[in-house]
Amino acid sequence: MANKLSSELLKLSVTRSKEEKVDVANALLEQLIDHFQTKADRSKRLYQWYKYGSIVLAALTTIISSLQAIYPTSFPQWILPIVSAGATVTVALLGASGAQKIWINSRTTQQHLQTESFSFNQQTGIYSVPKEEAINRFSEQLVRLWNDGHSRWEQHVGDD
Repeated sequence: MANKLSSELLKLSVTRSKEEKVDVANALLEQLIDHFQTKADRSKRLYQWYKYGSIVLAALTTIISSLQAIYPTSFPQWILPIVSAGATVTVALLGASGAQKIWINSRTTQQHLQTESFSFNQQTGIYSVPKEEAINRFSEQLVRLWNDGHSRWEQHVGDD
């Protein structure tokens, strides 16, 4: 993603007309939005798998334990340790992966990018200036938001 961003920023700096700059900036914005949406969706799926997996495995541990107490001779004794270990690993992965934090941070960054896009294309707020200045501000905001999103990701990955 970083190489793509660098090449897009290079295109933005050497593009001649204002319309071309706007097109390149909006294309870059769409790439960033897609990147953070993909990251958010992947983290959300992981989080949900870990969360619901741990619930199901914990419930199975209780059920199997009860069945072993009721049928001590006919119920296989090896099942409980395996299911219990699976529940433990799933709960550990839920906490260690940081999937929920990454999901929320990626979604937040995506929403900030979409807000910035709307403001830029409607020429409101900091973009209610001459077109060339608005393009420059928009480019700076895109880079700032991308860096902020990446910094939050690094912080959460580093915290784990």
